[in-house]
Amino acid sequence: MKQFVFRAFFLCSFLVGNFVQAADLDKGKTALIRGDYAAALTELTPLAEQGNATAQYYLGVMYKEGQGVAVDDAVSHQWLTKSAESGEAQAQMMLGMMYHFGSGVEENMDTARKWYQLAADQGLEEAQTVLVIIAE
Repeated sequence: MKQFVFRAFFLCSFLVGNFVQAADLDKGKTALIRGDYAAALTELTPLAEQGNATAQYYLGVMYKEGQGVAVDDAVSHQWLTKSAESGEAQAQMMLGMMYHFGSGVEENMDTARKWYQLAADQGLEEAQTVLVIIAE
């Protein structure tokens, strides 16, 4: 009986935790779209620290663009890399662009192609297009 209660509690906490995380992610995205960067940071930072790849992507963009924070290419690269390594196609695309153009990192076309390819493999059309263009 104890194992059943434990498993039921674990399952419920997992489901509720994911629901809350999704709600906070939505709040963070909405705040970002509104331009309420302080609220976006408040919502997204804990999620990113917990490993949410989408929140990590948004923080990477915020640090790259200076949205509510000082522009910090190193912090942007850190968040985008975590997100991209977790499979977030948009982060992979952005890292490809950073390496392609040497934006905040040393230009490296081999690394750019790697990130573009990972994003393209997930069906991201922009990455597929870039790969065709740079192949010519």
